[in-house]
Amino acid sequence: MAFRIIFRCDCAHLKLNLTRLLQDGALSTEEALLATLAISTSLGYEEMSKYARQQLSTAGLTEEEIQEAAQSAAMMAMLNVYYRFRHFLGSPEEYSVAGLRMTALARPVLGKQRFEMLAFAVSVVNGCESCVRAHEKTLRDGGVAVDKIHDLAKLSAVLKAVETLTQCQQLKN
Repeated sequence: MAFRIIFRCDCAHLKLNLTRLLQDGALSTEEALLATLAISTSLGYEEMSKYARQQLSTAGLTEEEIQEAAQSAAMMAMLNVYYRFRHFLGSPEEYSVAGLRMTALARPVLGKQRFEMLAFAVSVVNGCESCVRAHEKTLRDGGVAVDKIHDLAKLSAVLKAVETLTQCQQLKN
Protein backbone atom coordinates (compact mmCIF):
# COMPACT_ATOMS: atom_id res chain seq x y z
CA MET A 1 0.00 0.00 0.00
CA ALA A 2 1.42 3.37 -0.95
CA PHE A 3 1.35 5.99 1.78
CA ARG A 4 0.49 9.58 1.21
CA ILE A 5 2.09 11.42 4.08
CA ILE A 6 0.05 14.48 4.89
CA PHE A 7 1.85 16.74 7.28
CA ARG A 8 3.54 20.11 7.25
CA CYS A 9 7.24 19.50 7.31
CA ASP A 10 9.81 21.48 5.36
CA CYS A 11 12.65 19.10 6.12
CA ALA A 12 13.22 16.72 3.22
CA HIS A 13 15.24 14.31 5.34
CA LEU A 14 12.45 13.88 7.87
CA LYS A 15 9.92 13.26 5.10
CA LEU A 16 12.25 10.73 3.52
CA ASN A 17 12.92 8.93 6.82
CA LEU A 18 9.24 8.75 7.69
CA THR A 19 8.22 7.60 4.23
CA ARG A 20 10.89 4.88 4.23
CA LEU A 21 9.80 3.60 7.63
CA LEU A 22 6.13 3.53 6.66
CA GLN A 23 6.54 2.15 3.15
CA ASP A 24 9.75 0.16 2.97
CA GLY A 25 10.55 -0.81 6.55
CA ALA A 26 10.38 -4.13 8.32
CA LEU A 27 6.95 -3.35 9.80
CA SER A 28 3.79 -4.37 7.99
CA THR A 29 1.52 -1.53 6.87
CA GLU A 30 -0.86 -2.25 9.74
CA GLU A 31 1.95 -2.41 12.34
CA ALA A 32 3.45 0.86 11.08
CA LEU A 33 0.08 2.64 11.18
CA LEU A 34 -0.81 1.31 14.63
CA ALA A 35 2.58 2.44 15.94
CA THR A 36 2.17 5.81 14.23
CA LEU A 37 -1.18 6.26 15.96
CA ALA A 38 0.16 5.28 19.39
CA ILE A 39 3.30 7.42 19.08
CA SER A 40 1.53 10.48 17.66
CA THR A 41 -1.18 10.21 20.33
CA SER A 42 1.54 10.10 22.97
CA LEU A 43 3.13 13.21 21.46
CA GLY A 44 -0.18 15.06 21.16
CA TYR A 45 0.42 15.28 17.41
CA GLU A 46 -3.20 15.53 16.31
CA GLU A 47 -2.64 15.85 12.57
CA MET A 48 -0.62 12.64 12.40
CA SER A 49 -3.03 10.85 14.76
CA LYS A 50 -5.93 11.73 12.47
CA TYR A 51 -3.97 10.54 9.44
CA ALA A 52 -3.16 7.20 11.11
CA ARG A 53 -6.77 6.71 12.27
CA GLN A 54 -8.10 7.35 8.78
CA GLN A 55 -5.58 5.00 7.17
CA LEU A 56 -6.29 2.26 9.73
CA SER A 57 -10.02 2.58 9.15
CA THR A 58 -9.48 2.40 5.38
CA ALA A 59 -7.33 -0.70 5.92
CA GLY A 60 -10.30 -2.37 7.62
CA LEU A 61 -9.40 -2.22 11.30
CA THR A 62 -12.33 -1.94 13.68
CA GLU A 63 -12.96 1.17 15.75
CA GLU A 64 -12.21 -0.93 18.84
CA GLU A 65 -8.76 -1.86 17.48
CA ILE A 66 -8.00 1.72 16.49
CA GLN A 67 -9.12 3.03 19.87
CA GLU A 68 -7.01 0.45 21.68
CA ALA A 69 -3.90 1.63 19.81
CA ALA A 70 -4.61 5.21 20.89
CA GLN A 71 -5.37 4.12 24.47
CA SER A 72 -2.05 2.28 24.64
CA ALA A 73 -0.38 5.70 24.53
CA ALA A 74 -2.27 6.82 27.63
CA MET A 75 -1.59 3.58 29.48
CA MET A 76 2.12 3.77 28.67
CA ALA A 77 2.27 7.46 29.62
CA MET A 78 1.13 6.51 33.10
CA LEU A 79 3.53 3.58 33.38
CA ASN A 80 6.48 5.37 31.79
CA VAL A 81 6.24 8.24 34.28
CA TYR A 82 5.94 5.87 37.21
CA TYR A 83 8.85 3.63 36.19
CA ARG A 84 11.07 6.63 35.41
CA PHE A 85 10.31 7.79 38.97
CA ARG A 86 11.52 4.45 40.30
CA HIS A 87 14.61 4.57 38.09
CA PHE A 88 15.49 8.12 39.18
CA LEU A 89 15.46 7.10 42.83
CA GLY A 90 17.77 4.20 42.23
CA SER A 91 16.00 2.13 44.89
CA PRO A 92 13.03 0.50 43.18
CA GLU A 93 12.72 -2.17 45.89
CA GLU A 94 11.12 0.40 48.21
CA TYR A 95 8.42 0.95 45.60
CA SER A 96 8.07 -2.60 44.34
CA VAL A 97 4.29 -2.59 43.80
CA ALA A 98 2.99 0.09 41.47
CA GLY A 99 -0.65 -0.58 42.28
CA LEU A 100 -1.72 1.12 39.06
CA ARG A 101 -4.75 -0.42 37.39
CA MET A 102 -4.36 -1.45 33.79
CA THR A 103 -6.80 -4.30 33.42
CA ALA A 104 -8.34 -2.64 30.36
CA LEU A 105 -5.45 -3.98 28.34
CA ALA A 106 -5.05 -7.35 30.06
CA ARG A 107 -6.47 -9.05 26.98
CA PRO A 108 -5.76 -6.63 24.13
CA VAL A 109 -8.03 -6.78 21.09
CA LEU A 110 -4.93 -6.26 18.93
CA GLY A 111 -3.20 -9.21 20.57
CA LYS A 112 -0.38 -9.33 23.09
CA GLN A 113 2.45 -9.00 20.56
CA ARG A 114 0.98 -5.93 18.87
CA PHE A 115 0.30 -4.33 22.23
CA GLU A 116 3.93 -4.97 23.22
CA MET A 117 5.08 -3.36 19.97
CA LEU A 118 3.02 -0.26 20.71
CA ALA A 119 4.14 -0.20 24.34
CA PHE A 120 7.77 -0.40 23.21
CA ALA A 121 7.41 2.41 20.65
CA VAL A 122 5.64 4.74 23.10
CA SER A 123 8.18 3.93 25.82
CA VAL A 124 10.98 4.90 23.42
CA VAL A 125 9.43 8.28 22.68
CA ASN A 126 8.65 8.81 26.38
CA GLY A 127 12.23 7.96 27.35
CA CYS A 128 11.57 5.26 29.93
CA GLU A 129 14.70 3.11 30.02
CA SER A 130 13.31 0.29 32.15
CA CYS A 131 10.12 0.09 30.06
CA VAL A 132 12.09 0.07 26.80
CA ARG A 133 14.30 -2.74 28.10
CA ALA A 134 11.36 -4.78 29.38
CA HIS A 135 9.27 -4.44 26.22
CA GLU A 136 12.27 -5.08 23.94
CA LYS A 137 13.02 -8.29 25.85
CA THR A 138 9.38 -9.40 25.67
CA LEU A 139 9.32 -8.74 21.93
CA ARG A 140 12.57 -10.60 21.28
CA ASP A 141 11.50 -13.50 23.50
CA GLY A 142 8.23 -13.57 21.52
CA GLY A 143 10.07 -13.95 18.24
CA VAL A 144 9.73 -10.42 16.86
CA ALA A 145 12.58 -9.71 14.46
CA VAL A 146 15.23 -7.23 15.56
CA ASP A 147 14.70 -5.16 12.41
CA LYS A 148 11.03 -4.64 13.37
CA ILE A 149 12.01 -3.56 16.88
CA HIS A 150 14.63 -1.25 15.43
CA ASP A 151 12.10 0.28 13.01
CA LEU A 152 9.70 0.93 15.90
CA ALA A 153 12.46 2.84 17.72
CA LYS A 154 13.34 4.78 14.56
CA LEU A 155 9.66 5.55 13.91
CA SER A 156 9.40 6.97 17.44
CA ALA A 157 12.46 9.16 16.83
CA VAL A 158 11.32 10.40 13.43
CA LEU A 159 7.76 11.16 14.55
CA LYS A 160 9.14 13.11 17.52
CA ALA A 161 11.32 15.14 15.15
CA VAL A 162 8.46 15.77 12.71
CA GLU A 163 6.13 16.78 15.55
CA THR A 164 8.75 19.16 16.98
CA LEU A 165 9.34 20.81 13.61
CA THR A 166 5.59 21.04 12.97
CA GLN A 167 5.13 22.83 16.31
CA CYS A 168 7.92 25.28 15.47
CA GLN A 169 6.37 26.02 12.10
CA GLN A 170 2.95 26.58 13.68
CA LEU A 171 4.49 29.07 16.10
CA LYS A 172 5.97 30.99 13.17
CA ASN A 173 2.58 31.29 11.45
